[in-house]
Amino acid sequence: MQEYSFELPFPSRVSQAMESAALHHFRWVQEHGLLSQESLPEYRRWNVPEVAARFWPHAGGVDLELGIDIAGWFILVDDQFDGPLGVEPHRVARIVQELIDVVYARPGAVPAVPNKSLTPAASGLISLWSRQVRGMSAAWQQRSTRNWEDFLNAYTSESINRRSGIIPDVSTYLSLRHKAGLENVLIDYAERIGHYEVPDALFALPEIQEMHNATVQVVNIVQDVFSVAKEEARGDCHNLVLVLQHHRNYSRGEALAEARSIVRAHTDEFLRLKARLPALFDAAALPPHDRGIAYVFVDDLQAQMKGCHDWCRSSSRYSRVIRARPDEPTYLEEMRLEGLGR
Repeated sequence: MQEYSFELPFPSRVSQAMESAALHHFRWVQEHGLLSQESLPEYRRWNVPEVAARFWPHAGGVDLELGIDIAGWFILVDDQFDGPLGVEPHRVARIVQELIDVVYARPGAVPAVPNKSLTPAASGLISLWSRQVRGMSAAWQQRSTRNWEDFLNAYTSESINRRSGIIPDVSTYLSLRHKAGLENVLIDYAERIGHYEVPDALFALPEIQEMHNATVQVVNIVQDVFSVAKEEARGDCHNLVLVLQHHRNYSRGEALAEARSIVRAHTDEFLRLKARLPALFDAAALPPHDRGIAYVFVDDLQAQMKGCHDWCRSSSRYSRVIRARPDEPTYLEEMRLEGLGR
């Protein structure tokens, strides 16, 4: 995987509480029906707890458990849409709407415990959402609800592309990818897991928004580069490297070089903006408490960029390449995503 490496100018860190939180996670995925005992050994080899421990290196206990659970839920559910289901837009839209309903439901309306009348994806998401919103303001919950909705609806958009044989151009793809990668939600999780909220006025600053956007783009592109062999083997076009090859007639090497160049531009801009923050905060007379939150948030963004790269380099998830058509499954096992009984 050396050929896919990036030089990201951020420190590499891992939570020391990873092993104990991982034990909870492996029980959790089975309790909610997301994975069977038979598939657990292979799933363990993917080392999903490590990506959360890198994304939130200061977390421990129930906070890190939540981080690992969202990472595992996303990976296991996401893989289902890469199989036969992913070329059936009408089915995808129905499934997605059931999940969107979870994050729009009144808190406590559905018990956040394993429920066999629910699909595993819905049961797991109810557990995640009930913990995610705990202690967070209504405004923050609304922001994260919108991010969840955008992320889930992107599955339908990708399914329409596959069904229609559409390979989006680079700008269209990056716009779709910005929503499809869950990274906006995972940045929300940084606030929840860190027990803080970025004030609305601070979050709306153009510089903070640009750093947020750069983080989303870096994480998504890094994942695309490491997963290109998997997507290519499936015949799936939703990967920046493959889009560059198709629309710009690039060789594989040229497409990888362009992806690295885009990532470098984003990290350079991130560092430039970070260096401007003290003067910006002085000019805005930002209170010390808000400044502290801003710097914690920026540190969390850095951790997610570096953590994604380091995990992708080491996880066997990206070395496990199965050649299949887009309408053939490559997931660990099939998950029931339809038949929500409420």
